[in-house]
Amino acid sequence: MKKHSKLIGAAAASTLAVLAVAAPASASTYTVTYPGPHAGDLCTDEPNYCDGSASFVRDGDHLLVWDNNADGHSVMVMYYRSDTGDTRFHDWNHYGKGSRLDINMNLPESGYVQYRVCLGEYATQDYDMNGCSGWLTENAT
Repeated sequence: MKKHSKLIGAAAASTLAVLAVAAPASASTYTVTYPGPHAGDLCTDEPNYCDGSASFVRDGDHLLVWDNNADGHSVMVMYYRSDTGDTRFHDWNHYGKGSRLDINMNLPESGYVQYRVCLGEYATQDYDMNGCSGWLTENAT
């Protein structure tokens, strides 16, 4: 019986090792969450409609990015983290209308994130600065 349990343990460990290697490098995930628009803390610079939006949730340090319109454009969030110096990050919600991108920031307790949301083209990684929101700084605590 002991030999059998050791084999099962070894098989489970090797499966976990394979899963860890196969997992994507990004901490970003997406889910389809709703049929209508979500007005986050920031909206893309649209006079009549919030085509894309973003919000920072302190509980768990998540930066959420919504695509609110089936317009063929992706929603990009541009951000700086307090723990990475002057490095500017870009994450894209290219999953279509009704989707939410969830970026697990895992910031230090005294940290912050500064972000803005824009419309763009995921395939070419192009975006129009005129279609971006202003910047918003949120503290982790």
